[in-house]
Amino acid sequence: MILPVFKDYAGQYEWRPGGPVDRVSVRDGKLWSRLSEEQEDHEYLPLGNDTFFLRDDLGSVTFLRNAYDRVTGYIYQRVDGQEIRVRKIN
Repeated sequence: MILPVFKDYAGQYEWRPGGPVDRVSVRDGKLWSRLSEEQEDHEYLPLGNDTFFLRDDLGSVTFLRNAYDRVTGYIYQRVDGQEIRVRKIN
């Protein structure tokens, strides 16, 4: 399994206008998420190409790409099957 470079995913992702912003970053060769300043960073662990999970979360995240192969957001799929589309803003 060949994974895209993690730096493609780095940026800020808005859950809804004026809502929480997920800050995704790369540190020490790993992909990290921070949903708020009060939270700790959580490591994204790879499931497959563009799909990850968090160690302490039963849901998964699949990053979305446009026709130019740029990451434009992600879909967070909760364990109950609900999907939340999150837009990359930076």
